[in-house]
Amino acid sequence: MTTLRTCSLFRILPLLVLCAAMLMTAGCGKQTYRPSYNAPQTAGGSGAAIAATAKSQLGRPYVFGGASPSRGFDCSGLVYWACASNGISVPRISRDQANAGQRIARSNLRPGDIVVFRIPRSGYHTGIYIGQNNFVHSPKPRARVRIESLSVNYWDRYYVTARRVTRR
Repeated sequence: MTTLRTCSLFRILPLLVLCAAMLMTAGCGKQTYRPSYNAPQTAGGSGAAIAATAKSQLGRPYVFGGASPSRGFDCSGLVYWACASNGISVPRISRDQANAGQRIARSNLRPGDIVVFRIPRSGYHTGIYIGQNNFVHSPKPRARVRIESLSVNYWDRYYVTARRVTRR
């Protein structure tokens, strides 16, 4: 009986060693972007605070389903995180964010407002307005959180609405 157990152990042992080696080297060669996080020094819950929080994540990688500085962000994850970090509750999904808060005319945009786009064959896309006709967003896979202008033809063409979710 012990010979049979020993024989089975010798069959499984190389597989266990291989799995352990793979787990230990899983992070090798993987370049991870981890800039320091500097919390914005503005009043919590304000549009300026939300805009500053979103801007603090410039350069973070796009990660599908991501909603944190440690993991990265997709578009709605950045909006969700920036608002939540300032005590404002918004939906996690961009389509739902398109209906959150109060509808705002494009001419009345203020920092911290959510800007919403509808991209053909792609769906809804959201970002945070930061002033001077610019917004912060996490655009697409293999890209990083960045600032873009609403005046760019692409964003101008697909702009749908803006939503104000701030208390002030």
